[in-house]
Amino acid sequence: MAGKAERVGVVAVGDELLAGAHPDLNSPAIAVSLAELGRHVARVIVVGDDEAAIAASIAELCEEHGVVIVTGGIGPTLDDVTRHAAARAAGVPLVTSESALRELRDGYALTGREMPRSNARQALVPEGAEILPNARGTAPGFRARVGACELFVLPGPPSEMQAMLASCVRPWLAAHPVGDGSFRVQCFHLTGLSESLFADQAGAWMERGANPLLGVTVKGGVMTVRLIAHGVTVAQADAVLARRAAEFEERFGRHVFSREDARIAFVLGRELIERSVTIAVAESCTGGLVAAALTEVPGISAVFREGFVTYSNEAKVERLGVPAATIERHGAVSAEVAEAMARGAAERSRARLAVATTGIAGPGGGTSAKPVGLVWFAVAHDGAVHSVERRFKDVGRDRIRAWAATKALELLLRAVRGRSL
Repeated sequence: MAGKAERVGVVAVGDELLAGAHPDLNSPAIAVSLAELGRHVARVIVVGDDEAAIAASIAELCEEHGVVIVTGGIGPTLDDVTRHAAARAAGVPLVTSESALRELRDGYALTGREMPRSNARQALVPEGAEILPNARGTAPGFRARVGACELFVLPGPPSEMQAMLASCVRPWLAAHPVGDGSFRVQCFHLTGLSESLFADQAGAWMERGANPLLGVTVKGGVMTVRLIAHGVTVAQADAVLARRAAEFEERFGRHVFSREDARIAFVLGRELIERSVTIAVAESCTGGLVAAALTEVPGISAVFREGFVTYSNEAKVERLGVPAATIERHGAVSAEVAEAMARGAAERSRARLAVATTGIAGPGGGTSAKPVGLVWFAVAHDGAVHSVERRFKDVGRDRIRAWAATKALELLLRAVRGRSL
């Protein structure tokens, strides 16, 4: 169990969070980021834009934690009352930070505009607080003391929060380590493995007291595993991490696509560019998601030839040359049609590599033989064509399509790396 100094509390502020209009994306990002520094997010409170409730939440968490991070409620409008609540919890008055006010005015001047009077509220901070600059927006954050606790107040928009977390909070925490040892972190990004199956195979590695501590997050068909190793010295932490990382690669290596980048499209795109492998995609059920993911990669125009979204049977025949008899005999969602789509995309775009997707994303259209969630994939690589079937759980059209797009990218990456599908 982490001691008070290692424990972090988080207060996520916003009526929109309580109403369910927006998910709380900041608290999970904070937990993941600070775990790498040996800090444990032990409690999260979500509270509306109410000064008394925010102040009470801050005071409560500051009693139990060495660090408390608040996100949201520091904008220019009257319902942005987090700064008032922080001063109330700290027992100090609000004062105007002249440096923050100057930065706000200068920022507007650079755009040729005069700062609205309401933005002056954003320069108010608890007396004695340190201003944290906001490189992505107008609202500065601040660091203050509440008793023996360090309080960080950050903006609510995730991009602004994450930038300030990286530039201000993490460096401060790294300069003020806690505990009696050092931490080292290694990430692995995996596909093609369910979270439950991973847990079965990981076994005791996932116990709360394990060293390294293992954490898992899953998003869009990509699983990210973090190993956080602890040692009395840096060398000891490195040795603990190296042993488990080697064991991890031995056990799960066939599913690992990267240690650095969780964006499988970017990993694939960079390898395609480095190897000068031209590519095309032919999509039915994914409706362009695979092409969209790939074309986010900078420089992909060097190898990306063409994308076909052939949703109807007629389009599959006319645009990709899929024989109408094949669709009639096997149905659009079949290995035979997927292979014909991939072959047609490769031939018509003159690409060395092509992937095809055809499936039933729902909510209707499924049968007992071909249920919602069934997707056929095919990859054509230098003339050879192979197909793979995947039956995703029926958890909604959007998630099935997203999972299918990730699976298509995984199959392409396996093909580029010379691995079997």
